[in-house]
Order: sequence, then C-alpha cells, then structure tokens
Amino acid sequence: MDLILFKFLYFLLFFGLSSIAGMLIPFLQYKGFSPIETATLISFYTVSGILGQLIAGCCCDKLKTIKKIFIFSLLGVMFSTALAIFINIKILFYISFVIMGFFYYILTSIPDSWVIESGENAKSKFGFFRAFGSTGWAFGVLASGIITEKYGYHILNIIYLIMLSLTLFISLKIKDTVKEYKGCGNLKELFNNKEYILTVIILLIICIPFRGYCQLVPYRIEYVGGNTVNLGIFNFISSISEIAMLILAQKIMHKLSPDKLLLLSPLGLFLQILTLRFGSNINIIYISAVLQAFTLPIILVVGKIIIDRISPSNLKTSSQLVAFAIFNSVSTIIGTASVGYFIEKFSLDKANLFLLGCNMLSILGALYYDRNIKDRTI
Repeated sequence: MDLILFKFLYFLLFFGLSSIAGMLIPFLQYKGFSPIETATLISFYTVSGILGQLIAGCCCDKLKTIKKIFIFSLLGVMFSTALAIFINIKILFYISFVIMGFFYYILTSIPDSWVIESGENAKSKFGFFRAFGSTGWAFGVLASGIITEKYGYHILNIIYLIMLSLTLFISLKIKDTVKEYKGCGNLKELFNNKEYILTVIILLIICIPFRGYCQLVPYRIEYVGGNTVNLGIFNFISSISEIAMLILAQKIMHKLSPDKLLLLSPLGLFLQILTLRFGSNINIIYISAVLQAFTLPIILVVGKIIIDRISPSNLKTSSQLVAFAIFNSVSTIIGTASVGYFIEKFSLDKANLFLLGCNMLSILGALYYDRNIKDRTI
C-alpha cells in the first residue's frame, strides 16, 4: 500500500512545488528584480535551503523519523510561499522568500530518503517513484506557464495550496521509516570518509554548469521572443524527457557500475548547453530540453544510490541531505550567481561560453572519479 501512496505523494508534491519554483525567475522579474538581484535572491534562497537540509537530516536521524520532518516542512513551505506571493513590502518579502527556500529544499530531497530507507523493495524502485515526481513537475510547470501568462501569479497560490494539501493528506497515510540503530552518529564520520567526500565533490562539479544552464534558459527563451508559456513548455519537455531514464537508470546500474553511468550526465549537459547556445528559435531550444534525459535523472538516481552505498547505517538520512545540500544547493548558488553576473556585465553568449568551460571541467571530474573508484554494480 505504501508503495502505491509514494507514487501519488511524488506526483502531487512536485506538481505543487512546480507551481512556484518552476516560475521562480519570471516571478522575481515580475517583482522588478534585475538579473544580478534575481541571482542574489536565489543564492540566499539556496543558502537557506542548505541550512534546512543539514538541520532536517540531523533531526531525522536523531529523532528516528522522516515522516514528521516531512509534514512540518510541507506546512512551512505552504505558509511562506503564500506570504511571498501576496506581500509587496520588500523586507517581509525577503524574509518569506528565504524561509520558503529553507523548507523547499527539504521537500525536494527528503522524500528520496523516505523511499530509500523504507526497505530494499522500495529502494529498488527509487527511480520509478522519482519518475512520478518528474511527471508531476512536468504537468505543473506547463499549467503554471499557461496560467501565469493568462491570469497572473496570484492564481498559482490556489494551485499550490490544493496540490500540497493533497500531498499532506497522502503523507499522513504512509508509514514512517523504521530506524533500528541505537543513537545518532556524528557528522565527522561522513567528513572522515574519503570516498564520501570525493563523491560529493564530483557531483558538485557536475551540477554547477547544470544549475547555471537552468538559470540561463529563461533569459534565452526571452531573447528569442518567447514568454512564460514557452518556459512552461520547455520545463514540461525537460521533465517528460527525464522519466524514461529515471526508470531505466536502476536497471542500467545492475549491468554497469554507477560510476560508469555517471559519466553520461556531463556529456549530455555539453550537448544541452551547446544546443542552447546556437538556438536561434524556440523550437531549437526545445531540443535542448529533450536532452535532459541524460543529465538530471542520472545525477539524481546515481548520486543518491552511491551516497547510500557508502554511508554508515546510523547516518543514512544525514548523509543524503548533507550531500544533496552540497552538490545540488551549493551548485545552484555558484551556477546562478555566475550566470547572472555574466548576463548583466557581458552577454548571454558569454554566459553560455562560461558554462561550456565549467562543463568541460565536469567531464574531466567524472572521468577522474571513474578511474579512482572501484567499479561496483548494484
């Protein structure tokens, strides 16, 4: 029963979150922020999210619960997002926006730990469950783009409240994880684990150009004459493209090692950035979205499985959220801030070239990781 409910939880959660997060850059532009201000706000949003994930991971292992932390975070993101939408006083907007980041990043990562720690049967289907999240995100961003263009941003508040309320109802029906170990480990165990540190660093290097690419896309769509509807379609195509790889990645890792599969993500990203660079119209840019099948789903599934493989049993949730906070959230800060700077000070093309340079480093990093980590299938 829980396995069925996890499908609905992922779909509803990511549909709801996409109503806001999928339109974050256009939303900040609508509020009157420049590219550098937008990048700075997203950086603060992400820093808050890093803190949230670190605290949530430790709380889950210390209190031996994931379900309660998930529900608390869900309520937090619903309240803070509503404030951010309706408040026009800058200082209050900043506060609510930062709080939103704190809870949002917990919600994007903690369900994965909930599945992975719910037993071998659930863990073996992790990519399958994550595919439901991508499906929810795909339809959410498509709906958000169309509704935003026709009715404005305030209507999104109703959408996300409905979807996240349904998510809350579903989460109450799912059993909590059973953490059988005694006591909570010390985070020093993670930072003394050389394989863990190397894995997180390589994932960070791979994610920096990817997050920069995500920041660049809305500006590139606007540059070729697109609008929020086109952005919604782009995000829809990206998410739909992820689904097949999310399901197949688990099977591929049974034949190849995760380290070998990880190599595919920076290579796919190279093609994404290159296509975006030479995209003279919206249809070519949509091709870049299709290539997402080879980037984010591999980073998510392979990264989470490798982290689980090398983590101590008494720090399973902490190790996942600490790693995710670093390779996903820190990469967002570096990637978005760098792209925002290059766009404002130079041009879109210069920002694109910068990402290509970062991407070449990530390819070298993935090759180094594959050569220095013993191949192990799962």
